[in-house]
Amino acid sequence: NPHFIFNCINSIDAFIHMNDKYNASLYLNKFAKLIRNILDSSKENLVSFDKDIETMQIYTQLEEMRSEGKFTTQFVIDEQIKNMDIKIPSLIIQPYIENAIIHGLRNKKNGKGTLLITITQDQNYLCYTIEDNGVGRVAAGSSSMNKQRSYGMQLSEDRLNLFNKNEVSNIKISDLKYNGQPSGTRIELKVKIYH
Repeated sequence: NPHFIFNCINSIDAFIHMNDKYNASLYLNKFAKLIRNILDSSKENLVSFDKDIETMQIYTQLEEMRSEGKFTTQFVIDEQIKNMDIKIPSLIIQPYIENAIIHGLRNKKNGKGTLLITITQDQNYLCYTIEDNGVGRVAAGSSSMNKQRSYGMQLSEDRLNLFNKNEVSNIKISDLKYNGQPSGTRIELKVKIYH
């Protein structure tokens, strides 16, 4: 995403102008690793689960730094999955994570934002749950998400349908509420396991 790359470079520039050499160097190294992972993954139809998760962790770390700690991210992965040699489509969940950060967490006014990414196994599928405590789809102006999904999310859904051979309902989006008020969004999707 050219916009993301431009924003990352601007963040590095801001650290340099503030004479914050440590964070400028840290950010630049993470950004370089992310670009390297993405370029490596772009050569393959499928990548290892471990490599994809590493890429998502670096991506969320960069976004956390860019938002100056406005939110934190936690990855919870079943131990049995960590020991498996699984191949998945690269960056398949990235657009959903990006959407949660940009539309949900960046617009949050009160309290600390949290992004929870849980990965479990259900028979021959990896089950991803991406949950944020952001402003919710209505407040973010994306209540018509079913009609006007972002290009990245639509592309990921199409890739997921092809990869899963349409064997399961791939994506479920839920609006979360607390005391009747919007309190975030949950996205659930399944990816078929191939060894």
